[in-house]
Amino acid sequence: MNPEEKKRMGLRIRELRKQINLSQEALAERLEMKRTNIANYEAGRVVPPGNIILQLAEIFEVTTDYLLGRSDNPKEKNNLLDDNLRQIQRAKTRLKNDADREKMDRMVEMIKLSFVDAFEEDDDEDDI
Repeated sequence: MNPEEKKRMGLRIRELRKQINLSQEALAERLEMKRTNIANYEAGRVVPPGNIILQLAEIFEVTTDYLLGRSDNPKEKNNLLDDNLRQIQRAKTRLKNDADREKMDRMVEMIKLSFVDAFEEDDDEDDI
């Protein structure tokens, strides 16, 4: 993501958070993270990892495309990306053992390689 896209995404997160009357602290609690993460997302300094983008879309009841700036309509799905990401997220939460987790980790790495531009910044959190 370029700096302009990061900024647009941050502004959308801030606007949506305010529309549902959540403080940064309250949103951070719902996402089980620190308030500074939310501040960094809103300022456009950091792009949230994939699993957080999904959670934000659910909390705000908008599409991931809207959060990412790929659509100006918060409810309209432009493609199957939202559904596919949600399926991956659900599958990940159902993993029962380390072997399954290893398979999922390998799959996530393959997805990252397919979308190199979307994963420019290396972070320590799970991406999906």
